[in-house]
Amino acid sequence: MCISLLITCGIRDFSVGEIAGRKNALYTEIFALNGAPEANILPLTSDCNVRCVFCSHHQNPPGVLSYRIAPCTPDEVRQVVCFLDPARPVVIGESATRIIEGEPLTNPAIREILLLVRASLPRTPIQITTNGRLLDESMVDFLCRLGRVVVNLSLNSSAEKNRAYLMGDAAPARALKNAGLLKSYGLPFHGSIVAMPHLVGWSDLEGTIRYLEDCGAETVRLFLPGFTRLAAPALRFEPSLREELNDFVAGLRPRVDIPLTCEPPQICDLEPVVEGVINGSPAAVAGIRYGDVIRTVNGVPVQTRVQAFKQVLKAGSPEVTVAREEELVSLQFKKEPLERSGLVMDYDLDPVLITDMARVLRLHGAERALALTSELGSPAISDGLKRFLKGEAEIEALVVKSRFFGGSIGAAGLLTVADFAAALADYLSDQPGRRPPLALLPGLAFDRRGKDLTGRSFVELKQRFGMSFEVL
Repeated sequence: MCISLLITCGIRDFSVGEIAGRKNALYTEIFALNGAPEANILPLTSDCNVRCVFCSHHQNPPGVLSYRIAPCTPDEVRQVVCFLDPARPVVIGESATRIIEGEPLTNPAIREILLLVRASLPRTPIQITTNGRLLDESMVDFLCRLGRVVVNLSLNSSAEKNRAYLMGDAAPARALKNAGLLKSYGLPFHGSIVAMPHLVGWSDLEGTIRYLEDCGAETVRLFLPGFTRLAAPALRFEPSLREELNDFVAGLRPRVDIPLTCEPPQICDLEPVVEGVINGSPAAVAGIRYGDVIRTVNGVPVQTRVQAFKQVLKAGSPEVTVAREEELVSLQFKKEPLERSGLVMDYDLDPVLITDMARVLRLHGAERALALTSELGSPAISDGLKRFLKGEAEIEALVVKSRFFGGSIGAAGLLTVADFAAALADYLSDQPGRRPPLALLPGLAFDRRGKDLTGRSFVELKQRFGMSFEVL
């Protein structure tokens, strides 16, 4: 299960290259301060060998702070590998931090780096996201021998003409052929597609999904692209596209044999619904089906997708009770603790977040607070407050629109201090007598120093509004 974020890079990016004779002199600091350890991401390079039309690098407003790194060296990786959590997969090539991620296989020292990571973390899975152009037989064989490697293949279209258009790929046939290599070598992989049916059509989307299925992908993730207020007209789409994509996936699921997920998911409730099961996995062997609702794990009730997924992951051979067509069914997984289960579930809410909110209120001696949330996160947060707060305090969810980025952007990680200030100003203007003593801010919007994507600190909000603020 993954959380996908729009790449946070822009015009005011900081290049880290040759400084005082040392390559990437600030690599360790940038790694530590910009979310890489929290996400267990190992950034290797900002260089890319394609130019995707949907890449957010080219449509963000001025003022966004990000970091462009030269291809890092094995010595630099050696300095930061100790920050990585061996109990979680090491993620390479995913754009979920303020470090601009390029194509990891373009790093000339990629094999030496991966061998170093494997030697340091011998039992830790490694997830590599690649556009597939450099996956030749030698590289695929190397990854197989490295062991515990899973590839996320960003194919985007199985039609050469459409892949060339969407990704600026001068040799699209190469990546399409390389997808078949993964199957022939038995290297586990997941397919990903940025869904652009308004540019290449729905038939291309279905054809790409079926091609990935034929090539042996374990799952296919469909990403709804985001566009900002500065995006070119051709990249914009109607809000209805999200619903159309969900309907398309719902109609296709019965006709394909692999799990399909939409990201970001459209969460309407916190029911622990199974979106899919990876073939041959412990979940599949246990008999879990698409549409099952997990009720208990080892006899303990679970109330959200995140809670259910984590409990199954942590447990060894858990017994799971699911609701299926008006009846409860008990199923036994056969797996080791922390071994992947094969469950595919959307990300909604960890009840621990609500517990943390209540704890912060107690620490402040406050009886009420505002929880500022993104448009995408609002349904899950609001439902969670109703279900888990249990009258301990009054916390009101306040939806914050992304005015800085604009367009279709609605993720918490892309909100800025200016966005929070505008939402609070509107709220206090509409309800002057409802000023709470405390406001809770989403941690995804801030780095370790409490600064947003534009370099502004959340402390500014305290100074302006005369309230206490906490980042969770």
